[in-house]
Amino acid sequence: MFSSQELVALRSFLAVYRSGGVTRAAEQLQTSQPTISHHLRLAEAVAGRPLFTRSGRGIAPTEAGHALAADIAGVFDQLDTVIDARRDSASYAVPLALGSTPGQLDQLVGPLLAPLVAEGMTLQLRIGVSPELVAALLTDELDLAVVTKIEGAPRIQLHLRHWFDEDFVLVGPADEPDYDPESQRRFVGFSQEMPMARRYFRSCWGITPPAPAVTIADMRSVVTLVETGLLSVVPGFMARPAIAAGRIRVLHTPASPVLNPNYLACVRGRQNRPHIAAALERLLDGAPTGS
Repeated sequence: MFSSQELVALRSFLAVYRSGGVTRAAEQLQTSQPTISHHLRLAEAVAGRPLFTRSGRGIAPTEAGHALAADIAGVFDQLDTVIDARRDSASYAVPLALGSTPGQLDQLVGPLLAPLVAEGMTLQLRIGVSPELVAALLTDELDLAVVTKIEGAPRIQLHLRHWFDEDFVLVGPADEPDYDPESQRRFVGFSQEMPMARRYFRSCWGITPPAPAVTIADMRSVVTLVETGLLSVVPGFMARPAIAAGRIRVLHTPASPVLNPNYLACVRGRQNRPHIAAALERLLDGAPTGS
């Protein structure tokens, strides 16, 4: 049986393992870096072998570190769930800080979580792009985030659930003919880089898209500007209301859909906290289909 000091040391080890460093673990556990370092030495004494090695400016887990984390993570996560449930007499006593891109927030996240708000949940919403939202999760500014770009994200620190695959569509005004990549048409984009159009054009024709004539960092406004005569590549769920109303149309159908996975992310180990678990369940149950 572990002593209380050894249990504290193992919790500190798990925080370092998941956060990727002593400094961040100390911040999360609200203690000092020397204390965390002392706990790591004690955890290594318990394990009987080194748990981390130096890697550049930081540290990296050894095979023994990976094995120990796998053995103890579930136990500590379950303990945290029990403590959180007892600390909060109501499941929604703690506000949920959630981040998302603008389109998903107003068309998907907001409507899906509205019943939880009616039940008493308090939402603190934040708009951003995926790298910003992942960084906010890791600094405890957010509890949950919708992200679409996870390449390079520290997956060891995150609990990720695939939500849905959004399709990219090339759209233009309702009276616009089908798109010819050799034509000289003017585009509107979310940014100068137009990542959605870049991916669509590379996938469909192996070329880069035309430079945008107009940029605006709001996807709803991009769709509105398409109605005025510009072209764009946008997520299908953002365009479908205007398509159904006959204001814009799809100008090209790719041989294979150009898909962009959406994920729900939180810090690993916190997915069972009542307010986070309730939001995850509601969002997963309401995942768009046919996108």
